[in-house]
Order: sequence, then C-alpha cells, then structure tokens
Amino acid sequence: MESNFEYIFFAVFALVAGSFLFKILKHGGFKAAMFGASIQNTVGEVSGNGPKLMNLSLKVHELDDAPEKAIGLELVAKSVGSYQMTPITLSVTEAKKLSELINSVTSGM
Repeated sequence: MESNFEYIFFAVFALVAGSFLFKILKHGGFKAAMFGASIQNTVGEVSGNGPKLMNLSLKVHELDDAPEKAIGLELVAKSVGSYQMTPITLSVTEAKKLSELINSVTSGM
C-alpha cells in the first residue's frame, strides 16, 4: 500500500515538472515561462531602495503580441544568500493605468 503512494507522488511530481519544462521550451526560456509569454524586448531597468543589505530592481519587458500579456514587470530582490524574482504581467490598459498613477505622484514633486 505504501509503495502506491510513492508512485502517485512521483507521477504528480513528474507531471508538474514536465508541465513547467514544456512552458520553458514553448516560450523560450525560464523568465518567459514565468511570465507565460515570450519576451520580445527588455525595455529597461530601474534600481530601488530596500531594507539594508538588499538590492531591488524593476525590469520592464515587452512581451509577445498577446493583448492580455503585453507588459512584463520583473521585480528582483537580492541580498546575501537570497534571490527572489517576482514576475508581473500587465495588459496595455493596466500598464497605462500604472503609468498614470506614477505620473500623478511625481507631478506634485
């Protein structure tokens, strides 16, 4: 009975790993698989301030022509012994709204 659970666990693990490997091959890389779309162009990067001993950066990517996934934001947090990448996908409408919010904050400064 116990060995059946081992086979089920292995099958589920192989299915999840195979699915992610397929996404990596389909979209052309690990980061593209995280966004769920191919990266056409990396537009730029902005460094930010975080807690002490931590470096933050925000990279902006142009994703493939799918309208629901037009802009990719890659939030990277690095510290001693730690690396975290958070992918954020935005539609054109959401990206414009974000741009308007940032412009409204910076126009008063």
